[in-house]
Amino acid sequence: MIKSFLALLTALAGLVFTVMSALGLADAVCVTEGCRLFQDTTFLGLDLYWFGAFFFAVTAALLFRQLTRPGPSLGPSWFLVLWLSAGLLVSAFLLGVQALTTVCLSCLIVAGLLGVTVLLVLAGSRLLAGLLLIWALVLVAALSGLLRQQFEPVPVFGGPEAALKVFFAPSCPSCLEELRELAEREEIHPRLALYPLALRPADLAVIYRFRRELTHSGDLAAAVAILAEVAPERPGWREMLAIRTISFRNRAFLAVIGARTVPYLLTSAPSLLAPPPQPALPAGEPGFSWPPGPAPALPDEGCELDQPEELCEEAAPAPLFNLEMLRPAP
Repeated sequence: MIKSFLALLTALAGLVFTVMSALGLADAVCVTEGCRLFQDTTFLGLDLYWFGAFFFAVTAALLFRQLTRPGPSLGPSWFLVLWLSAGLLVSAFLLGVQALTTVCLSCLIVAGLLGVTVLLVLAGSRLLAGLLLIWALVLVAALSGLLRQQFEPVPVFGGPEAALKVFFAPSCPSCLEELRELAEREEIHPRLALYPLALRPADLAVIYRFRRELTHSGDLAAAVAILAEVAPERPGWREMLAIRTISFRNRAFLAVIGARTVPYLLTSAPSLLAPPPQPALPAGEPGFSWPPGPAPALPDEGCELDQPEELCEEAAPAPLFNLEMLRPAP
């Protein structure tokens, strides 16, 4: 009886969460790349979350009927067993798709609520036990994919396939200088990706404004100008959670590859960093030589990820990029 009551509560929690997800009220919870991929997935013209809500509503109704049924408890009805078995099969299929592609965190939450509900009403059913074991194996595969994603960086401009990947922090003067230069190079924007991270708590609000400007206007120059401004407003908890997650994943990626300073650049096309060709001037024009001389050496300076902010702010002049001849991470 107690397990059936707990299963009813779990099913009701699944109903509430799927409805909120279908209405877009739980978007802040889903911060993985798979959320964007599966966000607009529909079946018969309806969002998949509505089917999940229908499933949990029927499950809750069946469990409530079982709890209010007179007489001694005889375990779950045959219809409830078949209903939960169908749910496990569909959930295992969707989890398998995510294990092979990319993981949606909200989908994992829905799957977890389903698994707990089935576990609470198992009651010796061999069919449910076998399907639950298969479902659990697929869930483990999806969870391993989720763990791998947590060490993949998240861009706010460009995509993971970009040839130039720049990691920066708003409180790093060197980063701002380099971003201003990149903002003026519109010809490389299609092959550029920007990965923000926070060196201090105040950076989070600035990153939020930077990302919002890019989302609304797509103007990199306008977004870079925002980085140097004071951000008096504080984002809501959902926006702050998303920004903290982005910053953590970008910092975690830098830690994995051994990077210690920002700005930090990964590139598979170093020729894109060459200055644009200058127009030819008449012979004898002062201050001009052609062809240009060798490029200056790249100093290994910048703002360390664990450096006190006052030391970083005193760094001058702004260094050039730390140039790493690496392929973009997948």
